[in-house]
Amino acid sequence: MKAKKPERDAYACALDLLSRREHSQLELRAKLEKREFPQEQIEQALEQLIAGRYQSDQRFLEDFVRSRVLRGKGPLLICQELRQRGVDRSAFERHCEACEIDWFDVAEQTYLKKFGEIAIDSMRERAKRVRFMQSKGFPGDIIGRICRN
Repeated sequence: MKAKKPERDAYACALDLLSRREHSQLELRAKLEKREFPQEQIEQALEQLIAGRYQSDQRFLEDFVRSRVLRGKGPLLICQELRQRGVDRSAFERHCEACEIDWFDVAEQTYLKKFGEIAIDSMRERAKRVRFMQSKGFPGDIIGRICRN
């Protein structure tokens, strides 16, 4: 008869999740709750991970913003996604200021990648391009400057 494997604890499970990619505290808590760990064990695991510097919302924020900017996402969409993951707007704004992200440049690269140098020839085409840029999370003032042809 085989010996039964011991159940994994919340700390080991969270550490395993963090070994794949950065997670916010809120994401880790939700994933551990989904795996039905006791709330007390989840809180203790999160405290240990933070104390051991294995989990950091700041590091998560930096990694998340970098990956989204490289995918051509705008500040409105990134901020919304971060809020859903438990990171507040002010932390995002401070990070953007510190990194001096040029949102116009990000938007322009995204626009050129999708539409190239082809001029806008109708209102319908302009509306299509504006909708695309809005879906990427860029503010109206930047979209207006880019779509002026």
